Amino acid sequence: MHTQSACGYLGLPHGRHILVRFPRSFPVRRCAMSLAYYARNVASGERSRRRMMRAGVTMKGQKLWDDTERQVLMDCRGDYVAMRKRLRHRTKHAIFGECAKLGIRKSIHVWSAAEVSKLRKMYPKASIEEISSAFPHSAWVNIRQVARYHGFRRASTLSYKLTGIPALDDVRRRCREIGWSMADLDKAARTGRYFRRAGWIGKRINHRALGRAIEALDGVIQAQWNEE
Repeated sequence: MHTQSACGYLGLPHGRHILVRFPRSFPVRRCAMSLAYYARNVASGERSRRRMMRAGVTMKGQKLWDDTERQVLMDCRGDYVAMRKRLRHRTKHAIFGECAKLGIRKSIHVWSAAEVSKLRKMYPKASIEEISSAFPHSAWVNIRQVARYHGFRRASTLSYKLTGIPALDDVRRRCREIGWSMADLDKAARTGRYFRRAGWIGKRINHRALGRAIEALDGVIQAQWNEE
Protein backbone atom coordinates (compact mmCIF):
# COMPACT_ATOMS: atom_id res chain seq x y z
CA MET A 1 0.00 0.00 0.00
CA HIS A 2 1.28 3.44 -0.90
CA THR A 3 2.17 5.51 2.19
CA GLN A 4 3.05 9.14 2.75
CA SER A 5 3.16 11.62 5.62
CA ALA A 6 -0.31 12.79 6.52
CA CYS A 7 -2.03 15.26 8.78
CA GLY A 8 -5.55 16.43 9.33
CA TYR A 9 -7.65 18.82 11.32
CA LEU A 10 -9.83 17.47 14.10
CA GLY A 11 -12.93 19.52 14.73
CA LEU A 12 -13.67 20.53 18.31
CA PRO A 13 -16.75 22.21 19.83
CA HIS A 14 -17.24 25.96 19.52
CA GLY A 15 -15.51 26.10 16.15
CA ARG A 16 -12.10 25.02 17.41
CA HIS A 17 -9.75 22.72 15.51
CA ILE A 18 -6.50 20.95 16.27
CA LEU A 19 -3.92 19.69 13.81
CA VAL A 20 -3.22 15.95 14.08
CA ARG A 21 -0.04 14.59 12.51
CA PHE A 22 0.56 10.92 11.74
CA PRO A 23 3.86 9.07 11.18
CA ARG A 24 5.25 8.99 7.64
CA SER A 25 4.63 5.22 7.44
CA PHE A 26 0.96 5.58 8.51
CA PRO A 27 -1.45 4.65 5.64
CA VAL A 28 -3.59 7.50 4.33
CA ARG A 29 -6.81 5.48 4.62
CA ARG A 30 -6.09 4.71 8.26
CA CYS A 31 -5.41 8.41 8.87
CA ALA A 32 -8.95 9.25 7.79
CA MET A 33 -10.40 6.44 9.89
CA SER A 34 -8.42 7.60 12.95
CA LEU A 35 -9.56 11.20 12.52
CA ALA A 36 -13.18 10.05 12.40
CA TYR A 37 -12.65 7.90 15.50
CA TYR A 38 -11.15 10.75 17.51
CA ALA A 39 -13.84 13.13 16.31
CA ARG A 40 -16.55 10.78 17.60
CA ASN A 41 -14.81 10.54 20.97
CA VAL A 42 -14.49 14.30 21.27
CA ALA A 43 -18.16 14.79 20.40
CA SER A 44 -19.18 12.09 22.90
CA GLY A 45 -17.09 13.68 25.65
CA GLU A 46 -18.60 17.10 24.96
CA ARG A 47 -22.12 15.68 25.16
CA SER A 48 -21.29 13.99 28.46
CA ARG A 49 -19.96 17.25 29.90
CA ARG A 50 -23.09 19.14 28.85
CA ARG A 51 -25.25 16.41 30.35
CA MET A 52 -23.36 16.59 33.67
CA MET A 53 -23.65 20.39 33.74
CA ARG A 54 -27.40 20.20 33.24
CA ALA A 55 -27.87 17.47 35.88
CA GLY A 56 -25.33 18.91 38.33
CA VAL A 57 -23.80 15.50 38.97
CA THR A 58 -20.98 13.44 37.50
CA MET A 59 -21.37 10.18 35.58
CA LYS A 60 -21.02 8.39 38.96
CA GLY A 61 -23.82 10.45 40.51
CA GLN A 62 -21.53 12.69 42.57
CA LYS A 63 -22.48 16.35 42.96
CA LEU A 64 -20.38 18.75 40.92
CA TRP A 65 -18.40 21.40 42.75
CA ASP A 66 -19.90 24.88 42.54
CA ASP A 67 -18.39 28.34 43.11
CA THR A 68 -19.80 28.56 46.64
CA GLU A 69 -18.03 25.38 47.71
CA ARG A 70 -14.79 26.47 46.07
CA GLN A 71 -14.99 29.77 47.94
CA VAL A 72 -15.20 27.81 51.20
CA LEU A 73 -11.96 26.05 50.27
CA MET A 74 -10.34 29.40 49.53
CA ASP A 75 -11.55 30.91 52.82
CA CYS A 76 -10.28 27.92 54.84
CA ARG A 77 -7.02 27.64 52.94
CA GLY A 78 -4.95 24.89 54.56
CA ASP A 79 -7.42 24.23 57.40
CA TYR A 80 -8.86 20.88 56.33
CA VAL A 81 -10.73 20.39 59.60
CA ALA A 82 -12.68 23.61 59.02
CA MET A 83 -13.32 22.60 55.41
CA ARG A 84 -14.86 19.28 56.45
CA LYS A 85 -17.03 20.97 59.07
CA ARG A 86 -18.45 23.41 56.51
CA LEU A 87 -18.68 20.85 53.70
CA ARG A 88 -20.02 17.83 55.54
CA HIS A 89 -21.44 16.33 52.34
CA ARG A 90 -17.92 16.11 50.86
CA THR A 91 -15.49 13.34 51.70
CA LYS A 92 -11.94 13.99 52.82
CA HIS A 93 -10.52 12.70 49.54
CA ALA A 94 -12.93 14.85 47.51
CA ILE A 95 -11.79 17.96 49.40
CA PHE A 96 -8.13 17.05 48.92
CA GLY A 97 -8.70 16.50 45.20
CA GLU A 98 -10.49 19.81 44.66
CA CYS A 99 -7.84 21.66 46.67
CA ALA A 100 -5.20 20.12 44.40
CA LYS A 101 -7.09 21.37 41.32
CA LEU A 102 -7.29 24.88 42.78
CA GLY A 103 -3.62 24.85 43.76
CA ILE A 104 -4.40 25.20 47.47
CA ARG A 105 -1.72 23.75 49.71
CA LYS A 106 -1.29 23.92 53.44
CA SER A 107 1.82 25.91 54.29
CA ILE A 108 4.60 23.88 55.90
CA HIS A 109 5.99 25.32 59.11
CA VAL A 110 9.75 25.02 59.61
CA TRP A 111 10.54 24.59 63.30
CA SER A 112 13.20 26.93 64.65
CA ALA A 113 15.81 25.94 67.21
CA ALA A 114 14.04 28.08 69.83
CA GLU A 115 10.75 26.27 69.21
CA VAL A 116 12.42 22.86 69.48
CA SER A 117 14.03 23.92 72.76
CA LYS A 118 10.67 25.13 74.08
CA LEU A 119 9.05 21.86 73.06
CA ARG A 120 11.80 19.90 74.84
CA LYS A 121 10.94 21.65 78.11
CA MET A 122 7.16 21.39 77.78
CA TYR A 123 6.66 18.00 76.15
CA PRO A 124 7.35 15.64 79.10
CA LYS A 125 4.82 17.06 81.61
CA ALA A 126 2.68 19.82 80.04
CA SER A 127 -0.87 18.94 78.99
CA ILE A 128 -1.84 18.49 75.35
CA GLU A 129 -3.92 21.67 75.50
CA GLU A 130 -1.00 23.70 76.83
CA ILE A 131 1.41 22.37 74.22
CA SER A 132 -1.08 22.90 71.36
CA SER A 133 -1.73 26.48 72.44
CA ALA A 134 2.01 27.14 72.65
CA PHE A 135 2.46 25.96 69.05
CA PRO A 136 -0.73 27.06 67.21
CA HIS A 137 0.91 26.68 63.81
CA SER A 138 0.90 22.86 64.07
CA ALA A 139 -1.66 20.21 64.90
CA TRP A 140 -1.03 17.83 67.80
CA VAL A 141 -0.18 14.97 65.44
CA ASN A 142 2.56 17.13 63.83
CA ILE A 143 3.87 18.20 67.23
CA ARG A 144 4.15 14.53 68.24
CA GLN A 145 6.08 13.77 65.06
CA VAL A 146 8.55 16.58 65.78
CA ALA A 147 8.96 15.38 69.38
CA ARG A 148 9.49 11.77 68.26
CA TYR A 149 12.08 12.92 65.66
CA HIS A 150 14.09 14.72 68.37
CA GLY A 151 13.69 11.89 70.87
CA PHE A 152 11.39 13.71 73.33
CA ARG A 153 9.12 11.55 75.50
CA ARG A 154 5.99 12.18 77.49
CA ALA A 155 6.29 11.52 81.22
CA SER A 156 5.17 8.01 81.99
CA THR A 157 1.81 7.62 83.71
CA LEU A 158 2.43 3.98 84.61
CA SER A 159 2.32 2.95 88.26
CA TYR A 160 4.43 -0.12 88.92
CA LYS A 161 3.23 -2.49 91.63
CA LEU A 162 5.59 -3.64 94.33
CA THR A 163 7.02 -7.12 93.79
CA GLY A 164 8.43 -7.70 97.26
CA ILE A 165 11.96 -7.88 95.83
CA PRO A 166 13.73 -4.74 97.12
CA ALA A 167 16.28 -4.39 94.32
CA LEU A 168 13.67 -4.96 91.60
CA ASP A 169 11.26 -2.52 93.25
CA ASP A 170 14.02 0.09 93.36
CA VAL A 171 14.69 -0.42 89.64
CA ARG A 172 11.01 -0.07 88.73
CA ARG A 173 10.65 2.98 90.99
CA ARG A 174 13.63 4.62 89.26
CA CYS A 175 12.10 3.92 85.84
CA ARG A 176 8.91 5.62 87.00
CA GLU A 177 10.87 8.70 88.09
CA ILE A 178 12.65 9.16 84.76
CA GLY A 179 9.65 8.17 82.61
CA TRP A 180 10.99 4.86 81.30
CA SER A 181 8.74 1.98 80.39
CA MET A 182 9.78 -1.63 80.89
CA ALA A 183 10.38 -1.82 77.14
CA ASP A 184 12.80 1.12 77.43
CA LEU A 185 14.59 -0.65 80.25
CA ASP A 186 14.90 -3.88 78.24
CA LYS A 187 16.35 -1.95 75.33
CA ALA A 188 18.86 -0.02 77.47
CA ALA A 189 19.91 -3.04 79.51
CA ARG A 190 19.90 -5.48 76.55
CA THR A 191 17.71 -7.93 78.47
CA GLY A 192 15.44 -9.00 75.61
CA ARG A 193 11.85 -8.89 76.87
CA TYR A 194 12.53 -9.87 80.46
CA PHE A 195 11.20 -6.78 82.22
CA ARG A 196 8.29 -6.03 79.92
CA ARG A 197 7.08 -9.62 80.31
CA ALA A 198 7.68 -9.65 84.09
CA GLY A 199 9.92 -12.68 83.72
CA TRP A 200 10.38 -12.96 87.50
CA ILE A 201 6.76 -14.01 88.12
CA GLY A 202 6.64 -17.66 89.21
CA LYS A 203 10.40 -17.98 88.79
CA ARG A 204 13.59 -17.03 90.50
CA ILE A 205 14.80 -13.51 89.89
CA ASN A 206 17.31 -13.24 87.05
CA HIS A 207 20.15 -11.50 88.87
CA ARG A 208 22.14 -11.02 85.69
CA ALA A 209 19.25 -9.11 84.07
CA LEU A 210 18.70 -7.16 87.27
CA GLY A 211 22.38 -6.20 87.40
CA ARG A 212 22.30 -5.00 83.81
CA ALA A 213 19.19 -2.94 84.55
CA ILE A 214 20.88 -1.27 87.55
CA GLU A 215 23.91 -0.40 85.41
CA ALA A 216 21.69 0.93 82.59
CA LEU A 217 20.03 3.24 85.13
CA ASP A 218 23.47 4.44 86.24
CA GLY A 219 23.15 2.67 89.58
CA VAL A 220 25.66 0.79 91.69
CA ILE A 221 25.39 -2.79 92.97
CA GLN A 222 26.41 -3.11 96.58
CA ALA A 223 26.71 -6.06 98.93
CA GLN A 224 24.87 -5.93 102.25
CA TRP A 225 25.68 -8.46 104.96
CA ASN A 226 23.21 -9.75 107.45
CA GLU A 227 24.41 -9.11 110.98
CA GLU A 228 24.19 -12.02 113.37
